[in-house]
Amino acid sequence: MDSLSFLLKKLLSFMVLPPASLLLLIAAGLLLSRWRRRSGMVLASVGLALLYALSTPMLSGRLERSTYADDTLPGVPAGAAAIVVLGAGIQDNLVDYGGDTVNGWALERVRAGARLAKQSGLPVLVSGGVVWGGRPEGVLMAEAMQDFGIRVRWIESTSRDTADNARMSAAMLGEAGIHRVALVTHAMHMRRSLAEFRRAGLDPVPMPTLIRRPGDDTLTDLLPGTRALQQSAWALHEWLGWLALALRS
Repeated sequence: MDSLSFLLKKLLSFMVLPPASLLLLIAAGLLLSRWRRRSGMVLASVGLALLYALSTPMLSGRLERSTYADDTLPGVPAGAAAIVVLGAGIQDNLVDYGGDTVNGWALERVRAGARLAKQSGLPVLVSGGVVWGGRPEGVLMAEAMQDFGIRVRWIESTSRDTADNARMSAAMLGEAGIHRVALVTHAMHMRRSLAEFRRAGLDPVPMPTLIRRPGDDTLTDLLPGTRALQQSAWALHEWLGWLALALRS
């Protein structure tokens, strides 16, 4: 993907997903209310209601579980010849890490991949490039893997999205004659990842991490929070990704 297409894709995603989309909706409603008060206030109220709803654990949990499918649940990596761990982002400008390291989402995947590597003895490929600057995420993931006692065999460091992860990982593993892989990413991200890796010609076995069980709703699940809003945004991002994949297909 060229830089302009990637930038346009990120801009579209930013405009469509919360919280930016809802803030724009509220702002548009308030602006419209200067000429059409009732219509403008209705529009702003809808934006506020959606912002509240998406910020509650009661809705965000359901949205996350809506991204799961039967083939995203843990498989048995029988016949897999390698483990592929997908990146999820970095943290930069850090004093204690000498500049940058993987973010919390990526660290959760690294930990799951390291645990699977110790259990199975399979070699590991980490996949993640440079999105906005800094060192490639694949390099940072390999460093984090060492903290768990795992030495990475392959570092894919030029990808910028899930489709790139799949294509470039397939090219590296193809040189080693590897076709069937254990794929490690979040359960919420697994469905789309499996589709992309199959399109790239690999036979991925899902090994997701952080699979949430349905819980009993309580009154506290109606309290809004930033964590729930982030969870909702990621789930909606996956739905948007499936739409883009369907259009590409």
